[in-house]
Amino acid sequence: MDAILSEAQAFLGLQSVEDRRRGMFGYRESVDLGGCGVVAHGGDAQRGTVLVSINGEGCRRIADFGRVRRWAESLGARITRLDIAADDFESECVDIPRAVQAWRDGLFTNGGRPPKARSIDDFGNGDGCTFYVGSRQGGKLCRVYEKGKQLGDPASKWTRAEVEIHAKDRVIPWDAVTDPVRFLAGSFPFFAFLSLVAERIKTIKRATEISIEAVKAWVKLAAGKSINVLLDHHDGDFVGLVLEVRREGIPRRLQGWW
Repeated sequence: MDAILSEAQAFLGLQSVEDRRRGMFGYRESVDLGGCGVVAHGGDAQRGTVLVSINGEGCRRIADFGRVRRWAESLGARITRLDIAADDFESECVDIPRAVQAWRDGLFTNGGRPPKARSIDDFGNGDGCTFYVGSRQGGKLCRVYEKGKQLGDPASKWTRAEVEIHAKDRVIPWDAVTDPVRFLAGSFPFFAFLSLVAERIKTIKRATEISIEAVKAWVKLAAGKSINVLLDHHDGDFVGLVLEVRREGIPRRLQGWW
């Protein structure tokens, strides 16, 4: 267990982890990987296995997925869930209306009956809409959602298409970790046209910009008038005011981006 935890810290670039003081998914104990995922272990029913779960924030920190693959394969690890996503920052190829029409045209059907679909509509409030196809119970769930709006920019065109694959009646190969493009393109006929390039830096930059603007808007709404009064009290001394009211740390909205 200690060796697995140490290796997870290494490929995530973490200096420390935190005991969650509770179990999860049937495991007796779990450790928080700095908000980047968890490692869970213990419990008779788990028969000596260890769960390593890395979330989206953690994946952004990993510089070498080949290293992760080599490490996991050396332990005989198997993938129980994998999420693969593609971003269309201007909604030029992928957006919710296209996805809905594709479902109606049968482009989410891989033989057999068409998968069920449902949608969440923000009714124009700017929070963002989401379109779902498939189910976790069936082992494959697609989400097409307005990522930029979700992050706080109501005018953003950024759409994310994400496929969540579970190891139910299927074996998820480690090739899908080191070469996810073809597995996303092959998940549903709708994605067959995709020819993706790495967008890691662009994704982080765009998300950071949107999150910063959202934080500024929140500060203006929640404390703008108070800042105006305090600035007058400090005779226009911006620096003195900032030094008095700032706090150490990073707001939750920016954790993982900043």
